[in-house]
Amino acid sequence: MKGALEKIRKILLWKPGRVLLAVGCCGLLLLALIPLFRLTIYAVPYYDDYNFGRFARAAMEQEQSKWAAISGALDCSRTQWYAWQGTYSSIFFMTLMPAVWGEQYYFLGPVFILLLLLAGSMVFTHVILRKVFRMEQWSSLAIQAVITIAEFMFIYSAQSGFYWYNGGIHYVGMHGFGLLFLSVAICLERAEGRTAKGLLFTASVLLAMITAGSNFVTALQGLLCLLTILLVSVVVERRRTGLWLLPSTLGVPRIGFGLNVAAPGNSVRARSYVGWGYGPLESIGRSFLEAVKHIPEYTGPVVLMVMLLLVPMIWQAVKSTDYRFRYPGIVLALSFCLYATGYTPSLYSLGHAGLSRTLNAVKITYLLLLFLNEIYWIGWLRQLLEKRAEQTTGQLTIQKWAIRNGAAAWWFYVLIGVACLVIFRASSNQAGHYSSYGAYYYVHTGEAYNFHQEYLERVAILSGPEKDVQLPAYQFRPWFLCMGEISEDADNEANRSLAMWYHKDSVTLKEKD
Repeated sequence: MKGALEKIRKILLWKPGRVLLAVGCCGLLLLALIPLFRLTIYAVPYYDDYNFGRFARAAMEQEQSKWAAISGALDCSRTQWYAWQGTYSSIFFMTLMPAVWGEQYYFLGPVFILLLLLAGSMVFTHVILRKVFRMEQWSSLAIQAVITIAEFMFIYSAQSGFYWYNGGIHYVGMHGFGLLFLSVAICLERAEGRTAKGLLFTASVLLAMITAGSNFVTALQGLLCLLTILLVSVVVERRRTGLWLLPSTLGVPRIGFGLNVAAPGNSVRARSYVGWGYGPLESIGRSFLEAVKHIPEYTGPVVLMVMLLLVPMIWQAVKSTDYRFRYPGIVLALSFCLYATGYTPSLYSLGHAGLSRTLNAVKITYLLLLFLNEIYWIGWLRQLLEKRAEQTTGQLTIQKWAIRNGAAAWWFYVLIGVACLVIFRASSNQAGHYSSYGAYYYVHTGEAYNFHQEYLERVAILSGPEKDVQLPAYQFRPWFLCMGEISEDADNEANRSLAMWYHKDSVTLKEKD
């Protein structure tokens, strides 16, 4: 009897090791990504994809070279800088919409966006956890994977974030570049050796130019983060290697961001939205209100479960680090301010928190800061308990018990999984709230395939000789893939962009019977 009870006790108290947790979390990340990548083959271009892509295609037709698309992208960036907006790097990538080489290649755009976010998230969290917090590699990898799963799973809008190339590359893609830029900047600030410094410096300058010419959320937050890194490195930690950041901090980003903000096209665009936005100071003040208002929406029960899942992993990870988590309150305050800046550009220009594609970037920042603050606060708490435990001898205190008991038993992770499943089942919009499930749902039900077939039928009609074309309405409209529909009005902007792309006099939607 005692032997059986001992076996049961051992089974119940079994704790998965760090390597097993890391492998399991990476496996979950892979499972979350598979349906998202699978759905990309059904993505189709819409509206501004054509408006920007036409510059690249025109250059290719004129020069009879596929590489001419790059000169077309540069021409579009220059034209839009004067005519509409100053986001030169975003426009460059928008123009290189893969369908310029053929409709069958459009899926490469969403794939590129997904890879950018994946690389940005994994590299950035790796640099923070390993280079800054100096955590053990397997614990760090597990935490990185969980954070990255959350960013993909809880994206504000998978539709405009992943599967519409124009909107996705402008915000999610550029945010991926921004995370890579900050990662390189942190590595440069700590680099040793001329070769490493030279390579990192070159990469930081290139990524600085890309980030500075992106959307205002990414550009502004990137510049503020870079200034913070420089301040901490040179002033607080007194590392002279941080001076390598001066050109990429005070030079390239300022020049790039200045070109972005000072573009004549911004004034042209602003005249289209006269009276919409708030003044500069009011926009800043309202940013904090919007930040508070969106926290419940961005957090939610499942995100709280993910935070709870991370607690034992983080508790174990901070055990072996010599990093001192000394200022949790300051880090939290600065994080909230940085998160709030994501709303400022939209409030200033449009008078509201932002379109769904803008909120994608804001929510990515929020989730990253949320989990990094969790790590910082847990690190601070553990070090506080360790300090107090040292002051007591003999008796087993709560502090000593908490320090000794770090890893969680296997059933803890099972309970978290069950809780997440219950929350998922209770959701009123499972496909919309959980991107990986949404992608799986649209593929599994056949909606994505049928929608794409209808798109190909439209392409066949548009490729015909008729100059005035009427298209049948979509019967299948999977939300992730269908950004919108054209109109019965030939002068509708979406209609005109389609007509221009296929060299038609007019394109309209067939009237309903």
